[in-house]
Order: sequence, then C-alpha cells, then structure tokens
Amino acid sequence: MRRLLATAFTYALAAAVVAVSFPLALVLFVLTAPFDRRRMAVSELLRWLGEVLLRHAPLWPARIEGSLPPPPATFVVVPNHQSLVDAIAVACLPRNMKWLGKVEAFRLPWLGWAFHLAGYVPVKRGDRASGAVALAAMRRWLEAGVPVGLFAEGHRTRDGQLQPFHAGPFRLAVDLGVPIVPVAISGAWRAMPPDRAAIRPATIQVRILPPVPTAGRTPADVDALREEVRGRIAAALAELEAPAAPPGPAAARPSPGSR
Repeated sequence: MRRLLATAFTYALAAAVVAVSFPLALVLFVLTAPFDRRRMAVSELLRWLGEVLLRHAPLWPARIEGSLPPPPATFVVVPNHQSLVDAIAVACLPRNMKWLGKVEAFRLPWLGWAFHLAGYVPVKRGDRASGAVALAAMRRWLEAGVPVGLFAEGHRTRDGQLQPFHAGPFRLAVDLGVPIVPVAISGAWRAMPPDRAAIRPATIQVRILPPVPTAGRTPADVDALREEVRGRIAAALAELEAPAAPPGPAAARPSPGSR
C-alpha cells in the first residue's frame, strides 16, 4: 500500500509539473523575450521543474556528485540513457543548458510546447538529415556561449546495459574545441524500466566526471574520443552499481579477566 501511494503521488506530481510547464514557460518567454534572446530564463524554469519532480519523488532519493565548469565556460554534456527518469535526473545538473531530444517529446501537449519555447532541439531518430539540422542548432547554442547536452546512446537501453555511443556529440565538441563532460546516471533503469508504467524504488545517482578536453583534436580523433568517454562512463557506472561490501567482522573483544 505504501508503494502504491508513493507511485500515485509521483504520477500526480509529474502531471502537475507538466500542467504548469507551458503556461509558466509562455509567460516567462513573453516577459523576457526583449532582453533574453538565448531563452535562458525559460530553460532555467524547466530545469527547476525537473529538479522539483525528482527531489520530491518519494521512491527516488537522488544523489548528485561532482561539478560542472563554471560560467562562462561552454561544453558538451554527455550522459548515459537508462530510462525516462534520466531526462528528469539531468535537471539536477548545476548549470542551465540546452538539450537535444527526440522529436516525439516535442509533440507532447504542454511539455513539448515548453521545450520549443526553451530553445531545446528536436531530432528524428535514425534520420540523417534531421540529425545534421539538430547538430547545427546545437552548434549555434555553443557559439552563443550556451552549454548543451546530448544523450550519446541516442535511445534508452532496453536491458540496463550501456549501449554504443553515436559520434555526433563528439564531432560537435571537436569542431568547436570545447570539452566533453561525461555524466554517469545510475538507478534510472531500476526506477522505471522501458515499457513499464510501474515505478520501483531506486536511488538515482548522478556523477559528473572530469571534463575531457578536445583542444587540438581533429576529426580523425572522434572515434577514439567517443570510446574514451564511453569507457569513463562505464567505469563510473560499475563503481556506482557495485554491491555494497558487507561489513567486516567485528574486532575480537578480550574476554573478561584476560591481560
């Protein structure tokens, strides 16, 4: 019964977040449009709403580790993608940025409309032309001094395992000479496996790894960079998901009267 109530509360909270996302985003967009050409106020609103949802979901305690380069640094954030919960978890990253997402999410009433107002970038999965247009849009954000985030796997894992990474985010970073910031997200797959509406208890861990510089790298280095970043995320996930070591045996106590 307790889990059922927690699940109902989480869905109700998510519905409330979606319900207010577009009206608030629209009002903020209209008020800030004359002086906020990069739409940072609207994207900060969506980041805050996502963080509120994750922080108050009773079955998903969250732990955030590490830090991002401070302003005015720009960079490309590359997280792994375990489930829908990842899109909420990245809202807890301590910088406002623009995200690339599948076009289906942008077609959702209210939330998808808010994504458009925030300047997030849609992409049609498996469509090369759409991918090229989306990367060009992300490039413009970086050139405007705005960090960006892309899920390098391109889609959620179906079995909880880390999938191969696409080259797009790494090519983008190399072209502009900005660092890649790997982010390992653990617990999201257990919290909400694909194609299941049920919510399960899980600790959502988000670990921000040290930036990987790209200055001096060329397009010929993209594949090596992709595998390097994937390896770092894989190592972090292995550490985050390792079972806790059992406590060691208690120290032997001397018997009464022993010397």
